[in-house]
Amino acid sequence: MPLFGTPGERIGYTVYTRPGAPPILLVHGFTASSASFAANVPALGERFEVITTDLLGHGASDAPADSPPYRPGAAVARLLALLDHLGHEKVLLCGHSLGAALCLRLALDAPQRLAGLILINSMSAAGTPEWREDARPGMETMAARLRSEGSDFLRQTRLYPAHSKRLDSQSRELLVDAFDAAAAEGLAGTGEALVIDVNSFERLSELAVPTLVVVGDRDKQFAEVAPAFIARMPGGLVREVHLQEAGHAANIEQPREFEAAVFAFAEELDYFRTAPSGLPAAAALVAQAKFARWGGALTAVGGALVVGGIALLVGSFFVSRGDGDSTSVAASADDATSTTTSLSLVAGTRSVGPSPVATSAADTPTPAPSSATPAETATTAVPATPANTAPTATPRPNSPATTTPTQAPTSTPEPTATVTPLPPTPTATTPPPTPTPSGARVSISGPGAAPLGSGVSFVASASGAAVIGQPRWTAGGGSVSTANVYAPVVTFSQSGCQAVSVTFTFTGGVQKTASTLVAVGGARC
Repeated sequence: MPLFGTPGERIGYTVYTRPGAPPILLVHGFTASSASFAANVPALGERFEVITTDLLGHGASDAPADSPPYRPGAAVARLLALLDHLGHEKVLLCGHSLGAALCLRLALDAPQRLAGLILINSMSAAGTPEWREDARPGMETMAARLRSEGSDFLRQTRLYPAHSKRLDSQSRELLVDAFDAAAAEGLAGTGEALVIDVNSFERLSELAVPTLVVVGDRDKQFAEVAPAFIARMPGGLVREVHLQEAGHAANIEQPREFEAAVFAFAEELDYFRTAPSGLPAAAALVAQAKFARWGGALTAVGGALVVGGIALLVGSFFVSRGDGDSTSVAASADDATSTTTSLSLVAGTRSVGPSPVATSAADTPTPAPSSATPAETATTAVPATPANTAPTATPRPNSPATTTPTQAPTSTPEPTATVTPLPPTPTATTPPPTPTPSGARVSISGPGAAPLGSGVSFVASASGAAVIGQPRWTAGGGSVSTANVYAPVVTFSQSGCQAVSVTFTFTGGVQKTASTLVAVGGARC
């Protein structure tokens, strides 16, 4: 897996290519890794270029000892810089748990970069100010123990995925591997600086990106707060999808239903650039259903999904949010091992309210089953309940890693097509040029507030014309470190409402400047 970013703060990523397909970026939760979406990559890869990444302190990414690099502004800037590195102006962004809260923050800070937003079971996103107050002491205690003792004590709690009763054996193994590989300092830094502070409760009314909220109904804590969470978002902008037989790791516990919802959402956004012939059979029928308006409903009856008069058995399904109305019908399932929890859901695992080592946590985010024979498929139909297989990845030097999505083999031979990796894309230090300066545009993104004396990251991008030279940065009341000129770190030495600006020079001498205001040291802007 290649690494991107400043040494010491690099994040791992993988690109699963599908030539001509639009990108979807998948972001995992706390203590997990990009493997949390491995079960979904083969199906999603039929129509998307799938990008997975490891958060800082997780998976293959760096795990700095200090907490500032984990803060929300830096984490958002890192994802935006990765998108610039891969040459994507807009993506469909999907996050699970802590990853969902981070994706929501990115949508609020840089809505122009998203075609749509998908949020899966996240108390970090849905928590109220009271939730933050209740959860913070326990998270800080957990972080302190991680720094002083390491992560062994968490293996004695239900936070450790090996104890989960809701995961298949292969998923459990992959998640345990990710947990065991995570540096204690990385988990501590994430807990201290991101899990609680990424919450954007007060800004939910600002959301300007079409959003799909996926609710695993067996994740009782999130299911209970989801209605109030969605009600704070602008009316008509949000869909609500319920997976009645899924818990916290809804995308893994009911992968086919989750994938079908994603396809339908993308179709409604007119996001696909290709015909739907490449979809797995189950998802193809779902994706054909166009909602009449935002807030329309897609209904499951008796476990049979009805689309255009065609009934497709896909188990339990769900309905989206209308104007206060929702419908949900579950297929039968045997879930005698399910448990409830009193803990606050903060990320990829059930984690603390006040106590960092409480033992009643239930669901854990899960990667997909591993070990399968790669099969490059473009038009393979997927049965309603296929065996999950993990994709393989082969990084290419000095370019994004590329892989081919795989499907589980079926008893009937299927037509296949070779998937060719995308050509190298522009890097974060070379903005993609375009022929004329007439449409030159500059954007800047970063945190809306910053502490005194600590570095925070910003990201700039230019489009619409060829860039000459490097961007110039200025920061009121602070200094700029430009080790990466497109993602510098600003350290503020003066409190107040400070401006951070970047100027690009385009062909023909045209200059464009973008600025953002930052509330430093508790100031108001």
